Amino acid sequence: MKNLSMLTKSMLVALTVVVGVGATAIAAPVANTKAVNSSNEAVSAMQSKISLTQAINIAKQNAKGDLVSAEFDYDDDDATSKYEVEFVGNGTSYEVKIDANTGKVLKTEQEKLDRKDMAEYSAMKQAKVTLTSAMQTAAQSVNGKVISAKFELEKGQSVYDIEVVKGNQIYDVSIDANTGKVLSSQVDVEDDD
Repeated sequence: MKNLSMLTKSMLVALTVVVGVGATAIAAPVANTKAVNSSNEAVSAMQSKISLTQAINIAKQNAKGDLVSAEFDYDDDDATSKYEVEFVGNGTSYEVKIDANTGKVLKTEQEKLDRKDMAEYSAMKQAKVTLTSAMQTAAQSVNGKVISAKFELEKGQSVYDIEVVKGNQIYDVSIDANTGKVLSSQVDVEDDD
């Protein structure tokens, strides 16, 4: 830059500032997309006519086995919402999809579990706390509405990962599957489904 004229240097600085501001303006909406999507999902979940508990009861009539997961799913593309409820029995996974506003069963699928899923299911069967009990604990801890619950083995520990919506925010709550204690509770900053 030593040999460039003062006008050229000023133009380069101005161009750099404009490009930087332009890139920031372009990146800002992209960065906020997850927050907006998460907010849309939270609002949609709060407005749904069917609760997760009701969806689980509807799904029980269309599948067999033990409840292993249940979640609210909002599709931004067509602004539809549904629940996906999964049961396991006799080495088979049964998934029931239910309209979150009407309670109508949209689809039922089943598939055989692989070894990893069977190991996780066996660990869940040994847990002292049920998924529905963990859902109640999570809802009370945030004072909100449960929209997702599933069992997971995290670093050898049996936990229930539960999402609770309150207002326009979604909280991630982790519950120990053997003691029922809340391990962590925080606002979901990134909706990664």
